[in-house]
Amino acid sequence: MKKFLLVAVLATIASTVDAQSPTWADDVANILYGKCTNCHHPGGIAPFSLITYNDAANVAPNIQNAVTMRRMPPWPPDTAYTRFAHERALTQQEITTIDNWVTAGFPSGNIANAPPAPTYTAGPAITNPDLSAQMQTYTVNTATDLYRCFVVPSGITQDEYITKVEVVPGNRPIVHHVLVYQDVQNTCVTLDNNDPGPGYTSFGGVGSNTATLIAGWVPGQGVYELPPNMGIKLEANSYIIMQIHYPSGTFNQTDSTHVRFTFSSGVVRNVTLAPAINHTTSLTNGPLVIPANTTRTFNAQVAVSSPLTLISVAPHMHLIGKSIWSWAVDPSGDTIPLISIPDWNFHWQGFYTYRQPVVIPGNSVVYASAYYDNTANNPNNPNNPPQLVTAGEATDDEMMVIYYAYLPYQAGDENIIIDSVVLNSVQQNAYQNIIRTPQLYDPYPVPTAGNTPVNVSYFIPQNSSVVLQLFDQNGRLVKEWNRGAQGAGMYRMEIATADMPAGTYTISLNTGTSRKSKQIIVY
Repeated sequence: MKKFLLVAVLATIASTVDAQSPTWADDVANILYGKCTNCHHPGGIAPFSLITYNDAANVAPNIQNAVTMRRMPPWPPDTAYTRFAHERALTQQEITTIDNWVTAGFPSGNIANAPPAPTYTAGPAITNPDLSAQMQTYTVNTATDLYRCFVVPSGITQDEYITKVEVVPGNRPIVHHVLVYQDVQNTCVTLDNNDPGPGYTSFGGVGSNTATLIAGWVPGQGVYELPPNMGIKLEANSYIIMQIHYPSGTFNQTDSTHVRFTFSSGVVRNVTLAPAINHTTSLTNGPLVIPANTTRTFNAQVAVSSPLTLISVAPHMHLIGKSIWSWAVDPSGDTIPLISIPDWNFHWQGFYTYRQPVVIPGNSVVYASAYYDNTANNPNNPNNPPQLVTAGEATDDEMMVIYYAYLPYQAGDENIIIDSVVLNSVQQNAYQNIIRTPQLYDPYPVPTAGNTPVNVSYFIPQNSSVVLQLFDQNGRLVKEWNRGAQGAGMYRMEIATADMPAGTYTISLNTGTSRKSKQIIVY
């Protein structure tokens, strides 16, 4: 009798646990459809699909590992610093749901309860473009990084305003990224005519001082759409120039990338897309040179005289880049966070559109800070042993560039909703509190060998007296750094670990009004 009761109780507990476990139909499918299947669908850029239950169940442990380690879905911007439209980043609750689902044996649940699966077309998303510009078919044979420019006459006889643009790679595996320019002069045509074969090779832009950037594409990006009543001017009788980066070691591969445009039916406000922060004109501690076996932080700034409305932002670095931030400081000294990518990934770059436009008041200053690691501790370092790295277009060179899409401010711009997923008042207040307080980012590298320094980065939103402290696992103070009074901005410091016994430590950031902590593991 007792054995029967025990079995019955265990069965009841198991049934209850199973009933409480997330299922694919009720809990997981909606997350995957919203954050993952844009790439993970048949014909997408990801190596497998996640559309059906069987798709997900077949790779469930891989999904669990990727999301709990925060490798997937790729979303480099720090969502605690700035929010962007259509973020792919998972919330902690979504990560926990997927983790629990896989741990429970990835139950399907009632498939009939699953939300409708999204549909993806094999072709372009802009099905009826007002203009489609396609390059001549080009056969790529290159042992080194190749930046090839292709010139296509626009054919338009009057100025038009681009409201949507879609770059459609002709050969996704070999197209690393695309920058799209326009030019009304014949400079690029002459360069093309003087270079045998379709297009011409050009590093550092397209070779014309009058060319202006109008669009860009990186893997995973879809249609770039401007807010209502805004557009990027495409001039009459202009040429469209596609600068395409083909990676080294590409042989006997053909490409025929094209760009699709949708135009405004009326007059709209003109949006400028420009690299306002760049290592050529705005560095305050340049030039951009990183000697072998060193780390370097470079800072840049640009003054804003008249009020601007900022639509989107796109940072760019190469392989030894580790982190990049941008923020503005208005005349009152208040900090406006623009973007933070504390863990840079060269393979996942993008043009990030704000959920609502960001207003930069007149007489503000836009700042940026970028950190580079040219040591053997950087697993992405293209050179072994490390070599001198300087500014350049090749992948093993470096860059510090941030593109901004902006236009002159008009009253009410800050109220424009770009992303339909709007923060509620509680979320908005919490978010504003986060970006107005100091932030301490994950130390790198962690865990670390006892002879490898640990880099700590932190953000101060206003003038503060800063002290960093290191505690051992018993709470004893091991080291202390009094950084004194520091102005608003991003900072970084290096912690030597050679004299630190193996163990777990806590690094603490103190500003008098705030205290933030992170773990450091030394082995």
